[in-house]
Amino acid sequence: MSAIGATLLIIVPVCLFIAAVSDLFTMTIPNRISVFLLASFAVLAPVSGLPWAEISMSVAAGAIVLAVCFGFFALNIMGGGDVKLLAASAVWFGFSSALAAFIVTTAFWGGVITLLVMLLRSQSSRFATIEAVVPAQILTTRKVPYGVAIGIAGILTFWEAPIAIAALNLLK
Repeated sequence: MSAIGATLLIIVPVCLFIAAVSDLFTMTIPNRISVFLLASFAVLAPVSGLPWAEISMSVAAGAIVLAVCFGFFALNIMGGGDVKLLAASAVWFGFSSALAAFIVTTAFWGGVITLLVMLLRSQSSRFATIEAVVPAQILTTRKVPYGVAIGIAGILTFWEAPIAIAALNLLK
């Protein structure tokens, strides 16, 4: 059972890190990351020790986050990859205070990253070193790599999620 616990604890942080790096450098989040998060939850949640009711509520939490964020996508506030990653991640947090912490932390880091991107864009013509260090797409598109905020927030708050607590109990 300790292998299952370790797997549960590593999947979300690794997937979110990969998504954040991908979004930073390519301004896209591969669909396979969101699909892998959902599929691995479906396989591992039943053996994690979580009750079926909590697993069902986790799926409902992901569906609600998807619906709300799809509205943001329709209003051109969020990108499609960000919506899918946020919803797939929400499944791992379930309906819990950890989901609220994840959403609030994502919003905070999203604001920080947006301000940083705006600052970089406003100063890029003045300092050639910015263009040499910062990925070109960040300076040339109107998009913000929100997957970075989702990744940071998920890595910081995942340890409070019910499934992470259940995984830690499997490791004992």
